[in-house]
Amino acid sequence: MSGFLQGTVQWLEQMHLRPEVVVLIVSALPVFEIRGGMLVGLVLFHGRLPPLEVLGLGVVGNIITVTPLLYIIEPLSRWLYGNRWADRIFHWLFTKAKKHASKVNRWGPLGLVAFTAIPFAGNGAMTAALIAILLNMRKRRAVAALYAGIVVSGIVMLLLAEGVRAGVGGVMGR
Repeated sequence: MSGFLQGTVQWLEQMHLRPEVVVLIVSALPVFEIRGGMLVGLVLFHGRLPPLEVLGLGVVGNIITVTPLLYIIEPLSRWLYGNRWADRIFHWLFTKAKKHASKVNRWGPLGLVAFTAIPFAGNGAMTAALIAILLNMRKRRAVAALYAGIVVSGIVMLLLAEGVRAGVGGVMGR
């Protein structure tokens, strides 16, 4: 687990937040999204939170931030157009998303699901939302694809974490 993720969790724990709230917040942060929330819940809070609860919290946390992003980022970028700092940020965000847009465009909403679900750095619901905006995808289709991708991503992380735990437990004789 990255030092940045651990530091974020320690900072949240210093506020005496319950593990459920920590998982929800980490999953909502654009840097970590559901993958980070799942790691925190399944690894750091192992035994304190049931795996399916971690999955539910991770999905809700990621959805909380990606849904408004899908509806707000485009009008916000138009409104801030001309502001030097905002232009730099939006240019960076949309350039990053454009790199992946052609792959997603080939498959439409299904491509958005796959892009969101694949647990690689840079793939996630936030980038997928930007890609949906760049491709002028209908909002309802984009939302459905993003939600499906978030759920699949959470399930993949759950299976990976539990598989590793079972494998390590088998090797260690537990």
